[in-house]
Amino acid sequence: MKKLEPVFIFGNFIETNNKEKKMYQYNPKLHVKIWLSNNPSIFMNLENQIRLIEMRERNPNDIIHLVYESTLLTQSSITALHEFCREHNIVPINANFIQDSLHSENEKILFNFYKDEISHLNTGGNLAVASDILRWLSPVFKKGTYTDFDFPVDTSQLPEFIPTETPILLNIGSLKLGKKEFILANNDFVAVIDAIAAKNAIDRVQNGLIARLSHYDTDFIERTEKELNQDSFINRYLLKFMKNRSESLYIAKSKEIIPPNTPSSSLRIRTYIGEVMTDKNKFLNFNKMSPQETHQEVIKRLRKEQQAQLNFIKYLFFSQEYSVIKRTLETDDEKFLTYLMKKEHDLYLKSIVVCTTGPIQISNALFNGYVVDTNRFINEIQPHSFNHYGLQSAFRSQNSIPLHENVLGMLKFLGVDEGELNDSSWLDSGQKLQASRTKLLAARQKELASTLPVSFSMIKSDAEQYLNKMMQVSSQSYLNNEYSNAENLALILNCFNNENEFNIPEFKKVILSISKNKIDGYTQKLIDNLQSLCHEAIIFNLTKDRKIKIDSLLVD
Repeated sequence: MKKLEPVFIFGNFIETNNKEKKMYQYNPKLHVKIWLSNNPSIFMNLENQIRLIEMRERNPNDIIHLVYESTLLTQSSITALHEFCREHNIVPINANFIQDSLHSENEKILFNFYKDEISHLNTGGNLAVASDILRWLSPVFKKGTYTDFDFPVDTSQLPEFIPTETPILLNIGSLKLGKKEFILANNDFVAVIDAIAAKNAIDRVQNGLIARLSHYDTDFIERTEKELNQDSFINRYLLKFMKNRSESLYIAKSKEIIPPNTPSSSLRIRTYIGEVMTDKNKFLNFNKMSPQETHQEVIKRLRKEQQAQLNFIKYLFFSQEYSVIKRTLETDDEKFLTYLMKKEHDLYLKSIVVCTTGPIQISNALFNGYVVDTNRFINEIQPHSFNHYGLQSAFRSQNSIPLHENVLGMLKFLGVDEGELNDSSWLDSGQKLQASRTKLLAARQKELASTLPVSFSMIKSDAEQYLNKMMQVSSQSYLNNEYSNAENLALILNCFNNENEFNIPEFKKVILSISKNKIDGYTQKLIDNLQSLCHEAIIFNLTKDRKIKIDSLLVD
């Protein structure tokens, strides 16, 4: 990046003396998370609760906002959410109440689309689409940087402000193809640094979302094929590789879906797909090549199509999917259809969502395409990427590639198995993977709820005994030592209060007060053990007012 002249700060941007470039001031320590629950009785699954608490612990001084939707929750769940936010110093924002803060007609239209999504969850509505919409509304994006829950954040090593060349940042990587760059933009990270300066970009995004929500369409496959077919053998090989990726196949197929006698809005198409993919007869009729084709003939053809996917590229780069297809082809027709209906439902849904409000639509709206020449990418698109400023070490998305990645890196990225890059918790497959992880976490939480009070009590009892032995030792050098080990130990024991609780904030203060003093081996081990127990108590949400109850039966 070209070296800038000395600067003067005006509001949210810096203007250079030589008038060459405006630099915006990005505050990476303001955050937004969005969670729209599909279970009214639980405001957030345990895995995401733990992730949010871990984010708070890594970034104790940052401001974290949590956007939720009260109409999706019971009153007891809302109460639990607010208690969670109070315990972990998180600012709750009810999306149901942001309507009065919307700034434009576009935002009002988008908010109505958002409401349509969450009010039709059993008939095509999708929480991922709803979340995608919310992150582009000013009452949300003005609060800070949006990141997905499966996106670890650690800003502890970042300054308060970072100069950027653009007023908006996204998670953008690219695949270098000779003199061209394949844009890989993702909306799992959205930072609007200066809403006024970013107005044109925001308008393009919002207009694009409205267009695709109103009438579903996508030109991603056609335009990508056109660009990649023009050049080298490597590009054409990559195109062949992409066609072996199920998502690419179903993006192409999704635009051919025409619901009978209804408008082709994204929501209506998703409703139609849901109806088709959950009824065997409708599914077989949907897949007919002609009215005369029988159901048995359709099944036979579908088997051949699946068999055709068992090629070398699929085996080499998509081994898990290859194995699943191979096993499924060996089953009877009933099991084969059950597998295919579930698979196609997820793939159609994923394709429609990413092309309606997700990464493909955002890339098209902002940059009017997916493959550009290298000079344009470096000058116009790369400055919109957090990678351009070295922020990937603080915002650690797994679902992205670096800038100017080579083909091998891209192939490895595209070839990963389901659930490795992101949760996709709005898909059935993603929900099942998250449910299995959450089950393990819940078992660990239950175990800790039982063992932590006992562990704290045993540590207290042992420390008191050790302190009593120390107090029995009398020497002039010890008595004159203002910061003796006995006094350090007494300070730590004072964190156990008369209510049979261990006060974690007080413990952290004590550690700071004695950290510069010489600590004996016993006390250091005690501190290490307590820090480990405190961390688990906080992360698994087993504290109240940052205190944890200890086992009173073990306390003398």
